[in-house]
Order: sequence, then structure tokens, then C-alpha cells
Amino acid sequence: MERVTATFDEQTVAAMRRVAGRRGLSRFLQSAARERLARLRLLEVVDELDARHGPPSAAVRAAVDADARRVFRR
Repeated sequence: MERVTATFDEQTVAAMRRVAGRRGLSRFLQSAARERLARLRLLEVVDELDARHGPPSAAVRAAVDADARRVFRR
């Protein structure tokens, strides 16, 4: 592991600590960073597919949007 220093505004730190607990902040931040990196990689893959095959049709986008709403609703 490598130790790094980061600066956050007080409200963000307070919210992270409420969720992670004072001693779980590093684990919380590592998890958040990994999730963000995974999303960025997925966006790269989508861009590569669009470049290779063209963007999806309106019908495909609508179907994906409907599936995403169903899967991620809370």
C-alpha cells in the first residue's frame, strides 16, 4: 500500500465519515476510487465500440435506458 494525502471540504469529509465510520475512511475512499475507475474504463469501451460500429440507434438507447431504470431504481 502507498500512503497519499488528499484534501476534501468539511461537508464531504463529514458525510464520508458518517457512512464509513472514522476508522473506515481509507477503505471507503479506496472503494470509491475503484468504482470511479471502473466506470471510466466502461466509458472508454463504449467510446471504442461507437468508433468501431457507430453510435447505437434511438431504439437501442431507449431499451438500454429502460433496463437501466429497472435495474438501478431505488
